[in-house]
Amino acid sequence: MSPVSPASSTPTQPKPLGPLAHWPVVTTIPLLAGSIGDALRRHATARGERTAILWEGAEGLQRMSYAKLLVKVENLARWLLERAAPGDRVALWSKNNLESVVLQHASAMAGTILTPFNTSWTDFEVRHALDLVQPRVWFVGQDTRGISLLERATALVEDRVLVGIDDLLKQQARSQTPLPDVAADAPFLIQFTSGTTGRAKGAVLSHRAALNGGYLRPATDGANDSDVWLNPVPLHHVGGSCSIVLGALSVGGAYAVMDRHDTDITVRLLQPTGATRIGGVPTMLMDLLNHPQIAAGGFKHSIRVISVGGASVPPSLIQRIIRELGATPAIGYGQSECPIITSTSMHDDVDTIATTVGRPAFHAEVKIVDPTTRETLKLGEIGEVCVRSQLIMSGYYGMPEATAETIDADGFLHTGDLGSMDSNGIMRIHGRAREVIIRGGENIYPAEVEDALLRHPAVQLAAVIGVDDEKWGQQVAAVVQLRPGQQATPEDLRAFAAQRVAHFKIPRYWHFVSGMPMTASGKIRKVELEARFKATGSTS
Repeated sequence: MSPVSPASSTPTQPKPLGPLAHWPVVTTIPLLAGSIGDALRRHATARGERTAILWEGAEGLQRMSYAKLLVKVENLARWLLERAAPGDRVALWSKNNLESVVLQHASAMAGTILTPFNTSWTDFEVRHALDLVQPRVWFVGQDTRGISLLERATALVEDRVLVGIDDLLKQQARSQTPLPDVAADAPFLIQFTSGTTGRAKGAVLSHRAALNGGYLRPATDGANDSDVWLNPVPLHHVGGSCSIVLGALSVGGAYAVMDRHDTDITVRLLQPTGATRIGGVPTMLMDLLNHPQIAAGGFKHSIRVISVGGASVPPSLIQRIIRELGATPAIGYGQSECPIITSTSMHDDVDTIATTVGRPAFHAEVKIVDPTTRETLKLGEIGEVCVRSQLIMSGYYGMPEATAETIDADGFLHTGDLGSMDSNGIMRIHGRAREVIIRGGENIYPAEVEDALLRHPAVQLAAVIGVDDEKWGQQVAAVVQLRPGQQATPEDLRAFAAQRVAHFKIPRYWHFVSGMPMTASGKIRKVELEARFKATGSTS
């Protein structure tokens, strides 16, 4: 695979659109063929001695070549197939580490389906995921605080094979049985994303969708096998597993492992790894720019591109990245259900990068529709963003009704996000029709948190909304109506919610009301609550 040449200033649009907000498919850059395992084998053959993975070990910075990675991956894939069959689910519950990266490749090579669990989940959330996907093998490590998850997993596990992630690379296959031929459209990943019904849903992504979801962003700006990705985004996010790990694999570059977001670690690794591509959510990049070594100026680095996503991006942050690091910011928009929908170009002006999500990606047909009638709107009008491509999920695992609600009969994924498109295809996101709150890159769905609060005996009604926050993009706020004669404090409700939802989903701000504003159909008017919340303040 030869490196891709940098794209033109408007790589996916030869002429202005009009009059409808409907972007046709553009295929200037072909999709990568084959499975993820095929891509690894190609690079091990063509550039076997080049570095595939870097990580910090007991003896400092360690490196693994593509040739050595392939040997470890094929051995582990055979070991997996002694305990599972192609199509079985393989769960992973651990912070980022070398073993998790090898497991991701090995599961792909074996034809099993990787199912990463969020390390911040409560037992309640993990049990739901286990019941839904029924993994045959479950690999468990530590959370980002360094606390082992094995004891909790042992209490939750039933008839599944439970393996400590630290022992992963010690496993040896008993035979050299030929590995299966895995098709590009075979399922590779079940990417969990909380649902508006309060239940986590698992978006099923094929090898083609995941591999090209990582490839198409760097392919537009000339990434090649000399690039090094350094990014702390967790591998249980589609941004980590697809955009970063598979982004590096797609062009034969290197991925540097970081187990968590820590600015000191990032700065320490920049020079020895030779990182050329870093990224994260806005809060991570603000912390980096404010680090003493960076803020002082004169810090030597090789950063060329900084990917920003997962939350609203302040224009001031874009300006600082360009001014203080001399790198090009790349804004991407995607979902668990479709890893890449739009992205900015390296040749876009600062205003486009700072205030939009760029143009639709290659192979993505995008339109803006009326959320009620589903008719395509005119350019400039705000409606729901819909996308059709070979990169969208095949569906939600085990949830055919939810799948039918999200992917229509014409094959368009209804994202639930509100956006608009101009005559050059430039898109802006105006809000989230599904009310998702994005706090520091974590998607939080109000219905899930509301469901947890409504289980408290003192709570009659609860509405969860997002409020603007300079550091996190958004924070979670709860408006609560208590039952007559009942009492509960924010501390009471925080402790109660902590038993049911991950810590980042627990409301930071609280407002208690005697009655909720309701629509004629009996729904809470959240727009009015947001206005009231801003006017009356909050309890922290």
